[in-house]
This record gives sequence, structure tokens and C-alpha cells, in this order.
Amino acid sequence: MSAGTVKSLSRGLDVLLEVAVLDEAATSTEIAERLGRNRVQVARSLHSLEAAGLLARHSRSRTYGLSWRLRTRATLAARSRLMVEGPRILREVVEATGVSAFLAEVRGDGAVAILEDVPSGLSWVGRSYPLYCDDAGQALLWDCTREELETVFAGTEFIAHGPQAPRGVAEFEARLREARLRGYAVVDSESQPGVFAVAAPVMDFSGQILCALHTQGPSDRLAPLAGQHGEIIRESADRLSALLGWKP
Repeated sequence: MSAGTVKSLSRGLDVLLEVAVLDEAATSTEIAERLGRNRVQVARSLHSLEAAGLLARHSRSRTYGLSWRLRTRATLAARSRLMVEGPRILREVVEATGVSAFLAEVRGDGAVAILEDVPSGLSWVGRSYPLYCDDAGQALLWDCTREELETVFAGTEFIAHGPQAPRGVAEFEARLREARLRGYAVVDSESQPGVFAVAAPVMDFSGQILCALHTQGPSDRLAPLAGQHGEIIRESADRLSALLGWKP
């Protein structure tokens, strides 16, 4: 392979990766400005990537985004890597905190554990709990606006599974705002009495929340360690996100 070909492939890959991390489709000019590159060169790369089926061009707005084919394959690849790297991250969290650790995802209107490291041996994988009071709920809805939360919880009855469970969307949103400022969610006696958890979101390559990493244990023992465990969870979630291709 010639040096010119390698350079051309490198430029094309830079363009593809830049489009992948954008929140929305962008024009060739916008992408060139973000990369600090010549617009004509970037436009050529975009046309080649479109022809290869890796990007899709929107005719009206003249913007580019990932093709559905590539997005689907990338999402599957990210999830496969999650299932490979997740157990190692969970083991490290358990060793650092001494309590159970989980990865949970959204399914319907609930949160479901998909991976776990539970010293007691009691499995929670596959069990669904309401998002508004689940240990991972705030982390899974981390980037939701108030309007989006209203949609998510439309028709939801906020039953008090635990004495500190939020009583409505406004209270859930207030706790979510505090969690964002803190960098991790603290959930105490919401899913059930005396159960304490800290959680943080895990992002995929596109910045979408793929799942949440969280611990779980007794409130009387873990509440005083909230700050320490929260930093461990946040750092671990960030490392797992990086392994899935996320770049802040």
C-alpha cells in the first residue's frame, strides 16, 4: 500500500470518526471546520464514505450522518464488547468497594440487570424494577430533559416501593439534577427499605447511554461511604465507556 493511499485512508477515517461522535448530522463545511481541514478534501472523503455505504447524506439539508447499516453494526459491536469487558470492570468495582456491582439497561419502563458480580451469590440478572426508583434509574435517564421524562413516565404510577422513592416526575428530575452535578447518582431506600446504591451512566461510541454501572448494599453501612464509592463508580463507568469508543 502506497504512502498516498495510507494518508487518504487516514483522512477518511478521521472524517468517519468525527461524524460518529456528532450529536446530529452536519454539513461538509461544519465537519471541515471541526477537523480544521480543507472543505474540498473533506467533501471528497464524505462522498467516498457515502458511496461505501458508511455514511448517509440527507438531500434536503445536505448533511451527513452514519448510515443505518454502520450504526447497527457499531451498536452490536459495542454491546459485544460490553459483555466482554463488563465482567472485568464489575470485578474491579467489587474489589474496590466490597459490595455487589451490576450493569443494568432500560427495557420498557423498567431497569434490568444484564451483568453482575454478587459476592453473596444471589442473582438479580433479568429482574425488572421501575425506572423511577431503581438503583440504576437516574443513571439510565441521565441525559433526559423534563419533557422526555414526562414522556418516559407517562401513565406511570409512582408507587413507594421504598420510603424514599420519588413521588412524581418533578421529584425524580430534582434528584437527577443533583446527580449530574455530583457526577453520580445516590439512591437510598427507593427500590426497597434499607437498600443503598450509587450509579453512573456508561456511554457507547456515539455518546448514547448504553447501560448504567451501579453498586448495591445496606444503607447503614454504605451511606457513609457514598462519596468514596461514587468516585469509584464514576471512574469505572468512564473507563468502560472509553472501551466502548466514547470520547468526551
